[in-house]
Amino acid sequence: MKYIIGLLFLFLSCVSVNAITKPESILFYYANRPLSDDIFYAFDWIVLDMDNSYLDVLKDKFYMQNKAKLIGYISIGEIEKYRQYFNDLKKFAIGENPMWDSLVADLRNKDYTDFLINVIAKKISEKGFDGFFLDTLDSYQLVAKKEEWIEFQKAEIELIKKLKQKFPDKLIILNRGFEIIDNIYLDVDGVAVESLFYGLDNNRRYIQVGQEERGFLLKQLQKIKTYGLPVIVIDYLDPKETTKARYVVEKISELGFIPYIADKQLSKIGYSKFQIIPRKVVLLYNSSSAPLRQIADIHRLIQMPLEYLGFIPELYDVNQELPEVSPNSGYAGVVSMNLDIRSEKIESWLLQAKDAGLKIFFINDIPFRENSSALAEFGINLIKNKDKKGSKFKMVKKMAGDGFEAPLLIPYTDSLVTVLKGQAVVKLENSSGQLYIPFALTEWGGYAINESFINYAELWVYNPFKIFEQVFKREQFPIPDTTTENGRRILTAHIDGDGFYGNAEFNSLKTTGEVIRDEILKAFPIPHSVSIIEAEIAPWGLYPEKSKKLENVVKSIFELPNVEPASHSFSHPFIWQFNLPVQFQPTELYYGHNLSIKGYQLNIEREIAGSINYINSLLKDSKKRANLFLWTGDCNPDEEQIRLTYKSRVFNVNGGDTVITQQEPFLSRIAPMGVNYGSYFQIYTPVQNENIFTNLWKGPFWGYINVMQTFELTEKPVRLKPISIYYHYYSGSKQASLNALKKVYNYAISQRVNPVFLSEYAEKVLDFRQTVISKDSESLRVKNAGYLRTLRIPAEFGFPDIKESKGVVGFFTDSGNTYLHLDGSGDYIIKFSKEKPKNFYLISSNGQVESFIKQENTYILKLKAYVPLQLQFEKGMCEVFMKKEEKYAEIKAICPD
Repeated sequence: MKYIIGLLFLFLSCVSVNAITKPESILFYYANRPLSDDIFYAFDWIVLDMDNSYLDVLKDKFYMQNKAKLIGYISIGEIEKYRQYFNDLKKFAIGENPMWDSLVADLRNKDYTDFLINVIAKKISEKGFDGFFLDTLDSYQLVAKKEEWIEFQKAEIELIKKLKQKFPDKLIILNRGFEIIDNIYLDVDGVAVESLFYGLDNNRRYIQVGQEERGFLLKQLQKIKTYGLPVIVIDYLDPKETTKARYVVEKISELGFIPYIADKQLSKIGYSKFQIIPRKVVLLYNSSSAPLRQIADIHRLIQMPLEYLGFIPELYDVNQELPEVSPNSGYAGVVSMNLDIRSEKIESWLLQAKDAGLKIFFINDIPFRENSSALAEFGINLIKNKDKKGSKFKMVKKMAGDGFEAPLLIPYTDSLVTVLKGQAVVKLENSSGQLYIPFALTEWGGYAINESFINYAELWVYNPFKIFEQVFKREQFPIPDTTTENGRRILTAHIDGDGFYGNAEFNSLKTTGEVIRDEILKAFPIPHSVSIIEAEIAPWGLYPEKSKKLENVVKSIFELPNVEPASHSFSHPFIWQFNLPVQFQPTELYYGHNLSIKGYQLNIEREIAGSINYINSLLKDSKKRANLFLWTGDCNPDEEQIRLTYKSRVFNVNGGDTVITQQEPFLSRIAPMGVNYGSYFQIYTPVQNENIFTNLWKGPFWGYINVMQTFELTEKPVRLKPISIYYHYYSGSKQASLNALKKVYNYAISQRVNPVFLSEYAEKVLDFRQTVISKDSESLRVKNAGYLRTLRIPAEFGFPDIKESKGVVGFFTDSGNTYLHLDGSGDYIIKFSKEKPKNFYLISSNGQVESFIKQENTYILKLKAYVPLQLQFEKGMCEVFMKKEEKYAEIKAICPD
């Protein structure tokens, strides 16, 4: 009986361990460099050094959810000399490990293990880690006598059990620990082992592991698998050995283990089961020439086409540290434009990027020194033009497609460029018979100089979408899309707080706030994001005599069900980066730096956090809270100012300059989604406000109706932006501006739209930048926070296989684009078919997916909307039952096998 009970206990124990959600991909990263946000979705677990400085930034990113579990590294058996606490622990040393220049610790000493638990593990827990990775468990074997080993093993068992007792909600992963696994398998959540096929020798050189050592490891790992624990295998290869790394990943996976192929320092993104499809593109700029990065040429002109193609542009200042690039880091390429700086550092980094397989594209300038060896490395020849008369070039060859926005006109130049290998997009000859190739596509990327691609009026000679796709897309992939949800174009509406206090010219009894409330917000019940300027409303502001009435009007607006509250600052700064060099400051400040408030000196924290707190005080009797901070004035904050919005846990929006019209129908008039400042991101408004369309409120005051041209030109021939209604309260002061506003609203709601709050659009933009797309041998995997719920699918993919996919609700095809609808879970597996689905799927809706459940042949879809719900679905061969209310629907489809 005791034997049977023992077996039953073992069985139940194994079931308990098997209940752990096992990871499929794990990253080990010990460099103290920031990781981009998408990496936190590319892996299920990430083992980081406890001192990684990026953890403080990560705490600010309140919107990140569904991200990887973070595991903090702890060296159990060795004392690392570079740690801050080294002097506290060196007294516990009993020997050395020369390979890693560390000291071997006496685990038998209770004071030492107490320090590990009560100081180091506690610090890791307080930093927000989800668990601990216990390394160097076997190091005592380097220095202790064999007869003493059992004492160290007992100490480790006791340490792990105490750690689990003190931190019961934390994961514990061991590196090896074969001798103690029988005693602690119920206390840990995974076991890692290094060097199954490839490892490092004592000089840290890459080597192949011998058959005898591999056989020993396999025997130990198979035993650990019987306990139901995830087994992680870390092998080491040179990062450049991409093909071999993929082969080893497959071999480890076939054995039933979780693979990770690392570099010797574990300082780069390695290889796992899922192959990351590279989407990030580095945009290089020089802050000495463009200290205001929001107006840097490369940001304004290059970023938007790349975003449309699904890439994540990252703006980097060449005067600061450039990102780590390696073959599996998720970077697709690099672009430089008008880069007026030359240095060995830039050339060396570009060569590293080229060697790592990134595609590099130079626009208007090739940023190498005149006699640099980098020119030869890229196969570029630079020679003097012998034609001193300035004669016109003779066209030898050009690729079709020129004249996209402007004709191909190549001016005279003193220097001529040719390339050894590649496709000449434009090839010319001068009167001396010298060849000149100002535009070429090459194996490493390409270049386009001397107005051959974009001219100095910022008009494109060739279609940038087609060129960038040809340069940077190694393969087609589903494109995360921020313009569309459930097959309909997203619609947002938001109001800057300016002019709330004033009275309407056509009705002196009403403030503009009351006019907008009654004539717009109540009349058009779509979601609105509504802000105020604290100094215009509060009793300590500009109009104390009006404050009580104004606050009551504000409260009545914020109480509306279709309104989310937002801040437009305390004193409306007109210039945010007022510490820039004089040559980059405005020549005149018509209104000063901010509204003039008695006794107040500009304080950025007061402007952001203080104004948000004021709005929340007005909402104290409500469940609502301020969700947004809307930038004021020039809308060009710096990194620290953007960080303060993150710290206040609100989304920051405004800026950008999307004002494309029939008068100026050019891509340069369409802004990107926003701008990154280091690890933080400013989200631009999709379309500019009425102030621009009314000549800075000088008239015509009906001018905002021209925004409808912007809506149309950002829809056709390709959808580049949502519809975004954006204005100030002073649009309620004049009859002409109010009538224009109503026309814009009526146009917007007449379109096939899906209305959402601006904060939800902001979520989608941030999710675009952290969405990771990877693949294995069978399917595509897409992971994000679940805010962005649309993928645009290339035609060659065919149709989504709804039945075999995970998290895919349906699709809609419009103007040659197929928009894939996701359920918002943030974890999707997508498979495709050449045939349309024969079972149930959602075609389109103006609502949002609340949940989507598949149970064998039954589908249950729940939708909710901010406006009366509209939906269209394909029932196929299924029997469909629907329960529908005004803004909600639940659909149950029972389908045949």
